Amino acid sequence: MKVAVVEFFKRAEWPFWIGVVFFIVVLASCARLAFKAQQWLEDGSQLPVKRLVVEGNHQYVSKQDVYLALKPLLQQSFYALDVNEAQQVVENIDWVYWAAIRKEWPDTLKVNLVEQKPIVVWNSDFLLNHKGEVYQARQDRIQIELPNLFGPEGEELKALELFSGYAELLALHGLNAVEMTMSERYAVDMALGNGIKLNLGRENGVARIKRFLEFYPALVEQHQVEYVDLRYDTGFAVGEQIKQPEEAG
Repeated sequence: MKVAVVEFFKRAEWPFWIGVVFFIVVLASCARLAFKAQQWLEDGSQLPVKRLVVEGNHQYVSKQDVYLALKPLLQQSFYALDVNEAQQVVENIDWVYWAAIRKEWPDTLKVNLVEQKPIVVWNSDFLLNHKGEVYQARQDRIQIELPNLFGPEGEELKALELFSGYAELLALHGLNAVEMTMSERYAVDMALGNGIKLNLGRENGVARIKRFLEFYPALVEQHQVEYVDLRYDTGFAVGEQIKQPEEAG
């Protein structure tokens, strides 16, 4: 009797184990197929990125700049290329302020970017954007003459705000501010496009510029002005250009 029962269970287990083996074989086959599919999708020769589209027209960043920056990533397949990594690469290009990357099936990578907008040259080698943020880029691509600002590191925004306010006030009277220097103690000197230098000191810069503007027409009419020192509670000092003696003919 016991032998018959054991034999019955042995026969009953055969279909179960056959099913287990079949399941394992199917699972292994699926895993192998998935691995092969993954390899195929990541193979740049199978699904290459064939088109790079840089949307919009830009003043400082060329499509060639974007292509050369992304070229190593474009060796990957369309599937494997990481758009977040591509975005970081594009945002590291000179003159790029912000970028967005997206894929378009089956073979296109689209790049949308916003350029930096230079407001002034900062300490000769750098530029400031509209937020007073410092960046470095090729200045030979700038097609207009930018004002020059000089000041201590970390005080870029304050310097830009001071300059913008003073320059706007001067521009209302037809004067162009081309340079400003701010010391570590916030003393300000400015240079105008006509060559006149203004010593504004640390305080009351707007009031001092208004005082200068009030007397400006008479000053330039009566003097060859080199600089105007406005660091006084009332009044100002005028420095005149030194005339070079004429050579005897």
